[in-house]
Amino acid sequence: MKKFKLFGFKFIFKMEKENKDDVQIYSESYNLKEKVIYILLIMALLSFSAKFHLFFNENSYKKGSIVKEDIYAPRTVKYNDVAKREAIIEELILTSKKEYIHVPEVEVSHYNGMKNFYDQIIALKKGAKIDFNYKIIEESLEKEVNKNLVKEISGLSTKKITAQRDKLLKLLNEIYESRVVKEDGIINIKDEQVEKIEKLSPLEQKVLHTFIVPNYVFDKEKTKDEIEKKTSKIGEQIVEIQAGSIVAKKGEVLTDRKMELLSALGIYSYSETIARLVMNIMYLFIISFISYQTLYRTFKNEILKKNTYRAVLILIAGAFFILRFLSNEYMFIVPFEVMFFMFGILVNPSFAFAMTIISLGFLMPILDYNLIYFFIYLFAVLLGTILLKDIKTRSQLINLGVQLSIVKFILFFILSYFTGVMNVSVVVKAGQIIIAGILSGMVSIALVPYFERTFNILTRFKLLELGDLSHPLLRDLSVKTPGTFYHSMMVATLSEAAADAIGADSIFTRVASYYHDIGKMKRPKFYVENQEGGVNPHNSISPFLSALIIAAHTKEGAELGKEYQIPKEIRDIMFEHQGTTLLAYFYNKAKQIDENVQEEDFRYPGPKPKTKESAIIMLADSIEAAVRSLDEKTPVTIEAMIRKIIAGKMGDGQLSDADLTFKEIEIIIKVFTKTLMGIHHVRIKYPGQK
Repeated sequence: MKKFKLFGFKFIFKMEKENKDDVQIYSESYNLKEKVIYILLIMALLSFSAKFHLFFNENSYKKGSIVKEDIYAPRTVKYNDVAKREAIIEELILTSKKEYIHVPEVEVSHYNGMKNFYDQIIALKKGAKIDFNYKIIEESLEKEVNKNLVKEISGLSTKKITAQRDKLLKLLNEIYESRVVKEDGIINIKDEQVEKIEKLSPLEQKVLHTFIVPNYVFDKEKTKDEIEKKTSKIGEQIVEIQAGSIVAKKGEVLTDRKMELLSALGIYSYSETIARLVMNIMYLFIISFISYQTLYRTFKNEILKKNTYRAVLILIAGAFFILRFLSNEYMFIVPFEVMFFMFGILVNPSFAFAMTIISLGFLMPILDYNLIYFFIYLFAVLLGTILLKDIKTRSQLINLGVQLSIVKFILFFILSYFTGVMNVSVVVKAGQIIIAGILSGMVSIALVPYFERTFNILTRFKLLELGDLSHPLLRDLSVKTPGTFYHSMMVATLSEAAADAIGADSIFTRVASYYHDIGKMKRPKFYVENQEGGVNPHNSISPFLSALIIAAHTKEGAELGKEYQIPKEIRDIMFEHQGTTLLAYFYNKAKQIDENVQEEDFRYPGPKPKTKESAIIMLADSIEAAVRSLDEKTPVTIEAMIRKIIAGKMGDGQLSDADLTFKEIEIIIKVFTKTLMGIHHVRIKYPGQK
């Protein structure tokens, strides 16, 4: 409770934590919800922070308004100046040469028509006994000739008619040479020719207009095609505005182009600012809702693992922080696949796919909703999810990063082409994509060991390192307990084959089998496989002590594993591979001494196997030792022994916590039988061999 006084008033503030009963606080469901909300909250807040600047916009910019004070560019930005491109196109259209269809036949026919027209009049004037042939002239002109013209011209003297003919024929030829153009139904003659026509007498003008027709017709389609060819070569006008430069001066009137520039810089009108804020909030709400349902319903186990969850939070926060404060101009050079690879290595490919797609959705506000970026990474993640399952070595991971970069490179060019944004910046970004792809695998490999060590997460790379037989623990096991080492190798062979057959984690099963009996190194001679010369130290001690020694190897193995920083998942196998199995030999021996002995005192401390892999190792451990003791090793005897041991384990409830089905158990039996027959196959006797 906080108290303070101000201006004579007493203020009291009281804050109390919301009451939740213990069931709610410690319930798995509540814990899962809380963890999912934290993940989404980090992504949503960092994403929405990219739009915080909108809250401080109190301007009301709109087209036609006058700028009250100088406007400066808040950041360097490249934008597509649409208005500039349109202005260039408009100027090109105005200055483009129009295309016309030349019809020389018209010139000849109408020139000859005029000559014939005057020749007939002159012939009649000279007394020729013929009628004026209008038909021949009208056919060449394709129109009727005014008959009054013949009468008017016939009234002139032959000399004047001849002079008029020569004058008009010369002018007609000049007019045709300077072009008579028809465009959109209008006939155009050059001004200098119009002036000459206007100086003629009315009669001469009538005659001339009778024989003037267009000899050049405007070709609209060809002109349009030519203009389109030229305009298609005009690419986007990418303009770079440097941060701090003046965008609009005080007193300037805002035009469409200025408004586009302000919008590109993120300087919006007040109404547009409100609209953008609302849309961003709605978008993030929808993405958060979908993501919550996906994570809560599908990835319960992955999120509830404390170490895995912490690693996921670190990766998400780091990736979003980098992209949030990095200029969008360089977003393609950021190896975003690192997050995808790390999720796949630290958790699993399915979680990596879902978490990466969710992250892409939340990144959109930061990246100004760059859909090209979204789609190329969407396809890359789809392909990567399929290929990531087969990654077993570090070099394969680097190769995968390069392969995905090539896919993104091609997709980027395809999408850029179809969205019409092909320019120099596309080439630069394509280069950034290749660099990011090469870096992604390398950065992931560099980060994995730190996450493995910091969060104690068992990855496939760590498993491969632990599976190296030169590991100090395995080397000691082979030297101090050669019998147990051989037994562990056989168990690993059986377990790996069985796990692979039922779709369990075969690599983990094999490596865990190597280490499951390392506790026997503490007292190796107390285990039959390490006894030499038939000396059994159990013969000289009580069965009670023998049981304690044998049962202790699971705990001692886990302690030794912790000392050598063996991951918890493998140490769990050390505890679980014997479950709560009864040490029947020592129990029966103890009953001969004391009939009241309790069975619980001769059982392993457990717990029972909780996973398929752990259950397989338990079965392989018991079966390998039992089959080795068989005198006759045939498929029938081996399978009978396998079924007997598995039935005993099931009857004793040792498999009750594992999620093995009856179908999977049958598959395991067949795989064990086949593998053991391969190990213990009958050898051919050589000559002289008994």
